[in-house]
Amino acid sequence: MTKTMALLAMATLAGCAQQSYVMLADNGGGLGGVVLGEDGERRLDASGQGIAIAAGLAFAVSDVRRKADFDRALAAQPALPERFTLHLAPSGQLDGAAEQLLDGVLLAARRRDYPVVTVIGHTDTLGHRAANEQVGLRRAQAVAELLRVKGLEAMELRVESHGERNLLIATPDATAEPRNRRVEILVR
Repeated sequence: MTKTMALLAMATLAGCAQQSYVMLADNGGGLGGVVLGEDGERRLDASGQGIAIAAGLAFAVSDVRRKADFDRALAAQPALPERFTLHLAPSGQLDGAAEQLLDGVLLAARRRDYPVVTVIGHTDTLGHRAANEQVGLRRAQAVAELLRVKGLEAMELRVESHGERNLLIATPDATAEPRNRRVEILVR
């Protein structure tokens, strides 16, 4: 859910403002938003524009009021996922930068109250698709085990393989591409 949609769906709590309203925080790439009320549809098409829920009239929301009314709600949103990519050496082992990245994963997980960590193995298109799924899974399992040994504490640890799907560098079938041989880690 984007901030725009969250703010459109949210009315301020009683006592936070003189009247309850919804506001378009950003223009969502020019899409704007529509508020349905008793008197029909009202369109919000400019960043910082709000509509009073009772009266249904659009008005500009000052930065001071926007901050007072919505900062606490925006601060309560979960942090965006953090993504880490580990590349493999030609031998198939993790490259030299992997240790630092694994430490970064551990720090990212510690910053969250209930971390969910997803480890995804990838391959290039060399070899058969089914075999690449298994290679990707073994890579992901190996990295997940390294994280466990290093002390990862997560509410959930997911291990997946995308095999040769979701290539970093698009290549034809049966092509060796070292940059596609990787393990991605998402910390949510």
